Amino acid sequence: MQLNSFFRNTIFLIILPLISFGEKIKIPNILFSEIEISKQEFNDSKYNSQSFSCLIPLKIINYEVEKFYSELGSLTKEKKILKHTIKNKNEQLKLSSLIVKKNKRSFIYVTDMNENEENKLIIRNLLLSIKKILKKRYINDYIKEIESDIKKIDKKQNKLIRKNPKYLEINSMFFYKLFQKNESKKVDLKISLEKLYEELDEAKAAYNNI
Repeated sequence: MQLNSFFRNTIFLIILPLISFGEKIKIPNILFSEIEISKQEFNDSKYNSQSFSCLIPLKIINYEVEKFYSELGSLTKEKKILKHTIKNKNEQLKLSSLIVKKNKRSFIYVTDMNENEENKLIIRNLLLSIKKILKKRYINDYIKEIESDIKKIDKKQNKLIRKNPKYLEINSMFFYKLFQKNESKKVDLKISLEKLYEELDEAKAAYNNI
């Protein structure tokens, strides 16, 4: 279905906030590929489609993509094909997506099944938006891991602070050495915490820059 210029501009404005941030992010280069155009099979027929691949598990991709499509319009599933629409007032663009795993990478293919030249930019912007969403998910999962490590180290540190003075009060060689060893551990834990908090701040800044 062809879209008039007003609708094309509206779709672009919907997607623009997701694609206009800076690219300075802490993400490995191998995580995402560039967007490509190729023939892909959808329900036994091949169509020109745009796609990119990534190293994020299919379960995460399916969740994030389906959530995004539902926010843009309607979404239905036909076997492995996602049928979705981008709606604006009385007009809508119907698209189909296929998410599959090949050679250890997850691929996301999108087509309008009509090979309409006017829809190419919309589909590309849609894929760029999905890529940004997945980048945010990747960074957010990393933030959760850092916060979990901070909690574990903080718990160990508090335990040492609370218990270690008691070893010194016992006034024996064994507990004296144990006290000194734990004091050294406290320094290591403090350094680890400082580094983790620095990493956490950098990760949050990277998330906000996407």
